Amino acid sequence: MKIKAWCLLFLAAALLLAGKGLVVQVMRSSLQAKPDFLSASLLPVQKGAKLELLETQGSWYLVRNARGAKGYIHQSAVTASKVTLGSIAPGPKGASPDELALAAKGFDETNEKKLRNSKGYNFSDLNWVMDQEVAVPALAQFIRDGRLK
Repeated sequence: MKIKAWCLLFLAAALLLAGKGLVVQVMRSSLQAKPDFLSASLLPVQKGAKLELLETQGSWYLVRNARGAKGYIHQSAVTASKVTLGSIAPGPKGASPDELALAAKGFDETNEKKLRNSKGYNFSDLNWVMDQEVAVPALAQFIRDGRLK
């Protein structure tokens, strides 16, 4: 029994020392071939995906996903994730970062119900906007045509 307890303690310590990883904090993003928003998109990543930081290039991170694929992601799309004993323990962990951000703005379930039941808010339009995807070549052309910087 003591051996199992020591093994469990050793495993927990190893996880704590494993250190910093990254977690995707935006609804949708993708791993890019180069550290540039207009470079080729290699594969999509969803919110909550865990990534391993390999190196930093300015405001871009070279990362590896759980399946071993490598690519670049902008720092604004991810947040640092430190492994803690709380993160490996089973059961609820409290409020998510999104819930905390909404609560800081005064938004909670009661406010959401009020908004959904009130006139003037069309959530189907919002869902339509969120479902839109723009191909990188089309976006690059839009930037060139508009002479955007």
